Amino acid sequence: PPASSSSAPVEAQCALQLRRIGDKWDLRQKILNLLTKLFFPET
Repeated sequence: PPASSSSAPVEAQCALQLRRIGDKWDLRQKILNLLTKLFFPET
């Protein structure tokens, strides 16, 4: 197995992936909120 998997536990790898997914979702939400404000300023 590669050195990266042996130096970090599986839990840490999973947590890192979840954080990356969470960051992507957070960015997507911010973009959606921005678009909503642009197209629907009255709400």
